[in-house]
Amino acid sequence: MNKFLKNLVLNIFFLLVGFFYELPFITGSKPLAYYFKLNGDQLFHINRLHSLSHVFTNPIAFDSYHGVGYGVNFFYPWITFYPASLFSKLLNSEAKGMVVFLATVTYATLAVSYYACKKYLNWNSKQSIIFSLLWTFSTYRGINFFNRTDIGELLATIFIPLLVTSFLDFLLHKEYKNWIVISLSMSAILLSHVLSTLIMTIVLLLILIINYRHSLDVKVWINLLKAVIATSLTTMLYWAPMLQQKYYIPTLRPFTAVLSDWALNIDDLFIHSIGSSYLTPNIGLLLILIIIYGVFNFSKLSANNKQLLAVTLVCLWLCTKAFPWHLLQNTPVNYLQFPWRFMLIATLFLCLLGATFLSKIQGKYLILLFSIIFASNYALIQGLPSENILPMNRDTSIAKYYKDYVNNDYYPKAAEKEGYNIEQKEFILNGKKKKANYKESSTTFTTTLINNNNKKMVADIPILYYLGVTAKVNGKDVTILKSARGTVKLLLNKGKNKIVISSKYTKLAVYSQIISLVTFVLCCCWLIYTRLRKN
Repeated sequence: MNKFLKNLVLNIFFLLVGFFYELPFITGSKPLAYYFKLNGDQLFHINRLHSLSHVFTNPIAFDSYHGVGYGVNFFYPWITFYPASLFSKLLNSEAKGMVVFLATVTYATLAVSYYACKKYLNWNSKQSIIFSLLWTFSTYRGINFFNRTDIGELLATIFIPLLVTSFLDFLLHKEYKNWIVISLSMSAILLSHVLSTLIMTIVLLLILIINYRHSLDVKVWINLLKAVIATSLTTMLYWAPMLQQKYYIPTLRPFTAVLSDWALNIDDLFIHSIGSSYLTPNIGLLLILIIIYGVFNFSKLSANNKQLLAVTLVCLWLCTKAFPWHLLQNTPVNYLQFPWRFMLIATLFLCLLGATFLSKIQGKYLILLFSIIFASNYALIQGLPSENILPMNRDTSIAKYYKDYVNNDYYPKAAEKEGYNIEQKEFILNGKKKKANYKESSTTFTTTLINNNNKKMVADIPILYYLGVTAKVNGKDVTILKSARGTVKLLLNKGKNKIVISSKYTKLAVYSQIISLVTFVLCCCWLIYTRLRKN
């Protein structure tokens, strides 16, 4: 079989597996849903999806997140999630668009992890496929996919194997040209999930420290500096506008978790992993068996595999209450929220080890093993709650969630105590609370207010104030002020005032997008050029 045909067959296999992975979503036997008992991120991300319909020209959607003009797209990276909006438009259904997008994410996870191992670890096809399947069907990813539906972290898991394998090749084999792959993969992670970027930065630093002899080479740091600069410019479309908003408008941060409360008991981690449930954070039975095998055969492992196992055990320790998390509670580390997020790295390294161990097994036994894994995934999905859920398989249901769902992360701090009144569309006209008719769309908030006095009326509109929010009164642009409760404030003349509020990107945001696009194109061109020159 020639190389092209082999790759074609392999990608068709990955695509079919991507849809099989979420088969209950497709058949409706267990639809994508928000589980009240599990308190996942489904409602947050389905609102994000709706807010992307016109995101390139209008960063704020005024008919999602309870219609308050929530500026989530200023603070949560969205570019890697945008294909979900394209699928939704193509299928004329956000419910179907989300399901197809999630299947595509699984396909991309399989394909990228396979080719990363082939290219940067120099593994054969068998070993690379084993890793690809282990990583994609890992229990921790299953929890993120079916329990929490954390879109950001799921997108990050596509690129994490590429980042780690290219970095190991870069450091251990002096493949300094990999700096551009390191940059592009880290950029993709940052533009998907900021917390995963923080975790991966810690992991890369740990790899540098463990391999300190390789780290002494000045070329390592020169090329890492290139990667840092390229990553900073490629991701500028996200961090520059976000910092601008935070500088001019103090905003609420995501909730501050008590780290020690969210860390796991060691015995709970072990017991839940034995059960491999999608209900609570764990790494699954297979990875527990890989740890046991690695520990009992530690002396026989290669130096690199010993390092992987050691880092894995450290990461699992970080997931538990055995680590003194209370010492880091009042530091920036508390942005991590859940210490069990380090299972992401433990899972990655255990899958790499597992691929090494399992590659020695005959093919027929591997087929049996993965058949069991595929069936177990289907059974674990069926084990998710059937009561107290909000299904997301109908657009009519999803439309209701846009109106009802509230999330005050990234609200202006001034709006913190007034959030309920703003969400209930309470206008304040000349200091008096009023109700008024209004109309919401994905790009505008429209209302008409009448001023019967000769003096200008101070109108406090229940739309959150961010940089880039604009207003027209009777077709003319007007200056927007910020009210004491963090909302849009206008000064209205006597008579009938038709108000249309919309949003646009600031000049800094537009320039940042251009810089990021140019940097990305240049990096891709340079990568292609180096590949062609090598061939």
